Amino acid sequence: MRVIFLSDREIGKKQDEESELKLFKREYERITGFSFEIIDRTERPDFIVQRSDGTQLGIELTKVMCNPNSAFWARVLNGEEQADPVDTAIHLQEAIYRKDVKCSEHDWKLSKRTILLLQLMDSLIDQVISFLDVQIIKEINKTGFFEIWIGDYSILEAYGTIQLYGIKPKKWQGLHDHLNTGKKPYG
Repeated sequence: MRVIFLSDREIGKKQDEESELKLFKREYERITGFSFEIIDRTERPDFIVQRSDGTQLGIELTKVMCNPNSAFWARVLNGEEQADPVDTAIHLQEAIYRKDVKCSEHDWKLSKRTILLLQLMDSLIDQVISFLDVQIIKEINKTGFFEIWIGDYSILEAYGTIQLYGIKPKKWQGLHDHLNTGKKPYG
């Protein structure tokens, strides 16, 4: 039996990740028809889950956001509440390629069956995806991930949910309405 000691900060981080995963799970189930249950909390990837079709998958959560210091000054000096969508699209691509390299390292569990969830924290998904053309999507699809999703967490406060954009596999590619689409924000 393996015993792991976690600091309070590490425990808090895992709890936050689990809350963020629950939001993804609800939308993922609605879109794909597959439910999943957490069977292990790890680091590489963040979670091991059992999907309703019996497939064991890893799920890696990756936040895509601008530097908090830059965001503060953009808000103070220019009144900007959202990060620049072009910068976010670039950061998103960089994050995918960086995680793809890490996923191929020897200590990554389920490296060929990992779902990558890129979490947009300060950008609206519909603005960011306009900068991901067909060629970029094709290139991203060549990475080793089992599935790739972009989750718009910036709408969480207003709608109580997230919105997903599927990159891989092709059958779920595109922007999907969220659970509360058509409802008033904060409503």
